[in-house]
Amino acid sequence: MQAITDSNQVVRALAEHSTITMYGPQGLVLARRAIEQIMTQAGYGITFDPTSEPDLIDYLTVTTVSGLEGAIAGGGLGALIGLLVRQPAAGAAIGAVLGGFAGAERGLQRIESGWRVRAVRELNGAPVVTIDALRTA
Repeated sequence: MQAITDSNQVVRALAEHSTITMYGPQGLVLARRAIEQIMTQAGYGITFDPTSEPDLIDYLTVTTVSGLEGAIAGGGLGALIGLLVRQPAAGAAIGAVLGGFAGAERGLQRIESGWRVRAVRELNGAPVVTIDALRTA
């Protein structure tokens, strides 16, 4: 594989090889730029907390947010359907529960796709970044 010099090449290399490792300060800068580029394109933000287990954060935040989004959409649709049978509150409740489950399932699928980023330091203090491209959503 040829030397990677910009964030677009990082994104392409991950699409082709699914895992890349970049060394040193330049690799750290390229990884950060690639992550920012993908986040900007996708419209998402990210916060790293080095004291938390990454998988736990993913499961708690992504599934919760997706579940809430599904519950809101399901509740609205359920209320509309409930109006047809003159029970909008019951329809909203049923729709919210079903939408919440569907949203949480979508969240779980999103966790299993995307990128996993690991950044560590070598014994000499040089940063090493490994990016794994998981299955596509």
